[in-house]
Amino acid sequence: MSDLVIRTEGLTKRYGHILAVDGLSMEVRRGHVYGLLGPNGSGKTTTMGMLLGLVRPTSGSFSLFESADRHEDALRRVGAIVEIPSFYPYLTGRQNLAYFQGIVGRGSRGELDHLLDVVGLASRADDRFHTYSLGMKQRLGLAYALLGDPEILFLDEPTNGMDPEGMAEIRELIRGLGKGRTVLLSSHLLHEVEQICDSVTIISKGRLIAQGEVADLLRSRGSEQVRLKTTDDARAREVLSALEWVEGVTASEGALLAAGPIERSGDMTAALSRSAVYVTEMAPVRTSLEEYFLEVTGGAREGAE
Repeated sequence: MSDLVIRTEGLTKRYGHILAVDGLSMEVRRGHVYGLLGPNGSGKTTTMGMLLGLVRPTSGSFSLFESADRHEDALRRVGAIVEIPSFYPYLTGRQNLAYFQGIVGRGSRGELDHLLDVVGLASRADDRFHTYSLGMKQRLGLAYALLGDPEILFLDEPTNGMDPEGMAEIRELIRGLGKGRTVLLSSHLLHEVEQICDSVTIISKGRLIAQGEVADLLRSRGSEQVRLKTTDDARAREVLSALEWVEGVTASEGALLAAGPIERSGDMTAALSRSAVYVTEMAPVRTSLEEYFLEVTGGAREGAE
């Protein structure tokens, strides 16, 4: 069985003179929490809509589970939340879930209690939907998306409009859901993507800007540094600069910044001690996904689509 679950090749969507998605080619592999990241108008929601069969592409192709000619069958293996879930306000959470399960014909009635427990709604399952907080409504939407135990989850801005506590709860839940299945998460919240996602595709103005594992993308920009203070910073700068795997050493706010692999911090300490220079403070400094995003998109930083 192939581990490739989503592939797009030259995927394009045009609305009149507006090019929403421009020749997008990307791959998503099984078992990842995968972020689809971009500023306002970048084409995130349109891309998800095409993959879910809600939007017809202008040109290009895509496939789920490498079955481009059997898209309807492939969608039976997919769960999705697009925007804020809509349920009947005067039905309970359990009743809503049972009702929509009957419509879509996915999973069994016996799994409802399990799903409500998984998303943390077991104690409120028999309360009416209109009494739910926004975070609880999103949790019920996740329970709906999980009906039938799908292999892929599409989540479009799952924490949009939530308070910080609710956002943290949903992030933790999504991390758990990503164990054993693939999650494609669309978001404009850069810190959220960095905390949840293993890999990302970054798009801007409908075009692919970068894709890959988050750690690899940040490392590719020489983003790793070690900040340290020593008993003799001037001598430390000479010693560290002489190490072939240290790209440079600069002074910054009363400390030194050594550009090099964080995992070799111990080697830095050892080299300094051999020259009778001792470390009094040391901490890793990593470029954030936000800094990387601003660099590769030229500073684009609008809100969500």
